[in-house]
Parts: sequence; structure tokens; C-alpha cells
Amino acid sequence: MENRRFVRWQRYTIEQLTFALNIFLGLSVGSLAFGIALLQNESFSLSGCSKVAFSGGLVALALSVATGCAAVVTRLLDFRYTARKVRADEKCDPESEAGVYSYRSKILGQLTWRLFWFELFSFSVGLIGLIVALSSKYGAKLW
Repeated sequence: MENRRFVRWQRYTIEQLTFALNIFLGLSVGSLAFGIALLQNESFSLSGCSKVAFSGGLVALALSVATGCAAVVTRLLDFRYTARKVRADEKCDPESEAGVYSYRSKILGQLTWRLFWFELFSFSVGLIGLIVALSSKYGAKLW
């Protein structure tokens, strides 16, 4: 009974992490595209601190996209090594590579979580940079 509950909650965790990776990757790509589209507009010009905030925001969003892509790849590799470990465990071969697959899966799982948190952090920094720059540029029109 206890094992089924663990497996169920582990499945929920996997699904939620996948969803969160996808949502923040999509938001990062969309925000980056929005910032680049603004740069193509001839009437859009920034100066001073707002220019630095906007540039920093774009760099942070680009990092978020790259980190999100890396997290997706490490996640796929984690699933692959986990599947290989399960197959090796089923063979019950004392010389199987189950330990190697288990180690790789563990490392990739930890790396995926670290990449996810960095993706979330860099997305937040990038979004704040864009909001600061846009509010300094268009704040007078809003208030």
C-alpha cells in the first residue's frame, strides 16, 4: 500500500515538473520575442538605467531559454537512464550496469532540478528588467 502511494505521488511530481518546465520555457521564449520585437520598432528608444535594465532583462531571458532547453534534455536523459536501470534490474544479472544507470539517473535528476530553479530565477530577473524598462518608458502614459 505504501509503495503505491509513493509511486502515485512520484508520478504527480514528474508531471508537475514537466508542466512547470514547459510553462516557464514558453513564457521565457514569448518574453524574449516581445523584447526583440520592441527593439525592431524605430520609435522605441531607451536611455540610462532603463536601457541597462532592458538589456539585462533580455540577457536573463535568453539564459532562461537556454537553461530551460538544457533542463528538458537532462530530463529526457534521466528518463532514459531510469528505464535502462529498470531493465537491468529485471535481468537480475549480478554484472549488470544497474548501478551505473542509477547513478547517472540520480545525477541527471539533481541537475534537472537545479536547471529548473535557475530557469525560474533568470526568467524572474528578465521579466523584472523588462517591466522596469517599459514602465520607465511608458509609465507616463499609464498614469
